[in-house]
Amino acid sequence: MRGGGDPADLPPSLADVLLSRVDALSPQAQRLLRTAAVAGRSVPDKLLAAVAGVEDAEFYAGLREAVESHLLVVDHTGRSYAFRHALTRDAVYEDMLPGERGGLHAAYGEALTRDPDLAGTELAQAGAAVPAALAHHWYAALDLPRALPASIAAARQALTTFAPAEAQRHLERALEIWPRVPDAQERTGLDQAEVASLAGEAAYQAGAIDRSLSLFDQALAGLPAEGDAVRRALVLDRRARTLRDTGREPEAITALEEALALLPADQVTRAHAVVLSSLAMSVWRANDMDATMTLAARAVQAAREVGAVQQEADSSITLGSARGYLSADEAGLDDLRAGLALATDIGAHLIALRAYVNISDVLELFGRHQEAAEAARAGMALADRVGLARSLGAFLAGNLAESLLRLGRWTEAEQLATQAVNAMPEGVFAATVLQLRAELAAMTGRYADADTDVRAARRALGQTRDEQYALTLLYADALVALGRGDLDAAGRMTAGGLADYDGAMSGRYVWPVLWLAARTEADCATRARDRREEVPDDTAARYQELASLAADLAAPSAASRGYRALVTAELARATGEADVTAWQAAAEAWQAAAEPYPLAYAWLRLAEAVAATGDRQAAGRSVRQAHALASRVGAAPIAAEAAALARRTRLSLDDPAADAAAPAAEDPLARFGLTEREREILVLLAAGRSNPQIAESLFISPKTASVHVSNIMAKLGVDSRVEAAAVAHRLGVTG
Repeated sequence: MRGGGDPADLPPSLADVLLSRVDALSPQAQRLLRTAAVAGRSVPDKLLAAVAGVEDAEFYAGLREAVESHLLVVDHTGRSYAFRHALTRDAVYEDMLPGERGGLHAAYGEALTRDPDLAGTELAQAGAAVPAALAHHWYAALDLPRALPASIAAARQALTTFAPAEAQRHLERALEIWPRVPDAQERTGLDQAEVASLAGEAAYQAGAIDRSLSLFDQALAGLPAEGDAVRRALVLDRRARTLRDTGREPEAITALEEALALLPADQVTRAHAVVLSSLAMSVWRANDMDATMTLAARAVQAAREVGAVQQEADSSITLGSARGYLSADEAGLDDLRAGLALATDIGAHLIALRAYVNISDVLELFGRHQEAAEAARAGMALADRVGLARSLGAFLAGNLAESLLRLGRWTEAEQLATQAVNAMPEGVFAATVLQLRAELAAMTGRYADADTDVRAARRALGQTRDEQYALTLLYADALVALGRGDLDAAGRMTAGGLADYDGAMSGRYVWPVLWLAARTEADCATRARDRREEVPDDTAARYQELASLAADLAAPSAASRGYRALVTAELARATGEADVTAWQAAAEAWQAAAEPYPLAYAWLRLAEAVAATGDRQAAGRSVRQAHALASRVGAAPIAAEAAALARRTRLSLDDPAADAAAPAAEDPLARFGLTEREREILVLLAAGRSNPQIAESLFISPKTASVHVSNIMAKLGVDSRVEAAAVAHRLGVTG
């Protein structure tokens, strides 16, 4: 109920100016103003009258004087009075003696306890406002025995009105007060461990994941060593969920196994359903699909036996998610939707939101991007309604951003991800949106931005090995390394990622890394051939290893089949073969998957392969498709490479007729052994570009540009940039 900032922070000189206007009032008006200041910036007239305790004539005379002096105003309801300026309220409040303030706070507490309707004109509004007001006034009055139960009541009210952050504040205050109230347990009907557990739950819902974990630890420490085993198991369950959402899946599984061991083995209880449901979800997050199926089915059965509908819904969601990843059919979606329906029927918002998360995720796995986006949007709307925008709402924002990214709606995806990051989520909730934004930055050529988001995501995740985070971040890193021309780094990253993960979760997160591994090998081999160097002897073995991995890796979705086609085509490119058929197959696969970024890339390589066969019309068609699509979605590196290919092969990006009219000319630079990248840089060098300008144009680092320029001068046999430019002009390769 307090308005403005901290009154103690008001500068003395400003306070003196504000109080000079108050001092001009009559003593009766000053008393009413001080009473109103204790209520906050606004106070209902009946409540103010009850606390002031003066006759009506004196009451309204004082109010009129304060209003006519422009210190108070009648609010829009016509039944409350508010300070015209919050700073005035702060100055009046701070000018009061501590005992005077405490007495008025106590008077407000007494009045609201006696008649809660004084808090507002509508009973529903009063019911929502009174618990928080009482908690505030009793605490400010230093009446801690009454502030403690009021704080807990206010927290419960906040949770029912979807304000978890407010509930957390009230419960943390209750924990602060607890040691100073001798009969705290009798007054509240709770013990300190239960209050800490409630605070942990509120913090979790508010998205304060790290604080949630600390509060659950406090709750466990407060439980008697030989106390209720079921109660300890349930707190361990809540703590495990928090561990899971900070990327500590192994610790979460250990905690849940400990909780399960505490429960009676000779009967099935609701606690069994709770812990089994959480254990199934944690094992799912650890990517053990077979074990997840077994545990989730067991959890569903236990929940049905004891009538635990909430746990049945939760376990059905886990079961459906595992089925979706293992079989890629509608059965998994049926389980997910059944879980959502159960959760919605009983108002279990957290579980319903988890259902939306997993439904959108599985739909995206199936390549049903638009449906996935719609499910994520529906979940985000629910998260906003129930106060969970910073936690599960951020997760859903990440899912929606992924679907938009795959659809080529990159501007919308970027705005959505940035908005979610600005809300400052924590743990996996933060990492989910950061990693999508990093991937998008890498694809658009904003490599520094990608680096920043990858680092932030890894900090949020801790030491997680969950492949949906670890491999996605590795993919973004490798894409950046390739874009910067650092093939050695890209090779190390992809090799390490493929060695660590064996293709669980249907290979969904392994396939992109496998493609970049094959692409890196092809780029390395091409660079060696351009330099007239021998391709290393061990490369054939690596090609075979990648081909075997691709053959063994499941490809149940359109996207995974697209990646398999890319790997096949890249490995052909690595051998120096212009395999038009392979690149045509890759382009067709990505057309079926309806993802513009890999489609633009496949068209680019198809154009390159077709150009090598001399079919200029087909090459021109493909390079134009690649350039137009990459430009439309914002894939600047692919668009730049397509433009460079068009320049080298004298193909038009605008006029298809020009391709047939302009026959391929003899390559004047062939004898110098320049690589494709060096040819592009020579053109820019001849145009007078500096190394930083060349780097910006080609999405490489200035250092890499400098190295390329040095190599070009050595191959041309010249000693300066000016001489190199002169050679380019003389040979007619300046544009």
